[in-house]
Amino acid sequence: MAEVLMDALAGVDLAELHDGYAAALQQLVAAKATGGELAEPPEPVPAVDLMAALEASIREAHRRVRLIQICVIRV
Repeated sequence: MAEVLMDALAGVDLAELHDGYAAALQQLVAAKATGGELAEPPEPVPAVDLMAALEASIREAHRRVRLIQICVIRV
């Protein structure tokens, strides 16, 4: 029922989705079951400072507006 709802509302092809957590968990279970070595976890990706990104975006937008205003004034 959930699959039908997702397809109807969002047009999502569930075959295209990938669950990285489930895949990693499956690998962990398989390694433990066979007594194999566990893979090292990947290095965590640093979090993005959203406030800094927003401020930079606003500064860039203001810079572009000023450039456009200068170009219009000169024409």
